[in-house]
Amino acid sequence: MTVLFRTQPEVKAINDFGQKFSDQIYVATIAATTNTQLTVPGGGAMGAMTSGAGSTSRNKMMAVIHADLDVWVAVGATADVPAGASFVKDTSELIMGRVEKAYFVNVGDVLNFYAKGGTTPSISVAFYAMPS
Repeated sequence: MTVLFRTQPEVKAINDFGQKFSDQIYVATIAATTNTQLTVPGGGAMGAMTSGAGSTSRNKMMAVIHADLDVWVAVGATADVPAGASFVKDTSELIMGRVEKAYFVNVGDVLNFYAKGGTTPSISVAFYAMPS
């Protein structure tokens, strides 16, 4: 969901877009080595295209880390920090500190966040409705 910036005559126009603030923002400072969950809210998110029954089937999730700490995230599974020196299949993905990541998720999905020992990152999750 974007809004066209206003044209400014002194610079002979602006052809750019900016993202609106979400009306579905969740924040937390999570404890180290603790799996913290957030359920994707149903309906009511900005830009929601609803059916006749008023339901929304998909939201786009943007997770923003406001600390210089890393967080592992998983959808529908417990998030964890990988151990060992060899590659193994896992359910968690690393979100590097101060990096924004966007994911497609469904209403009702459970997002799991996990921080390694000795860290307490602050996390902001904003939901935007996307057409199904």
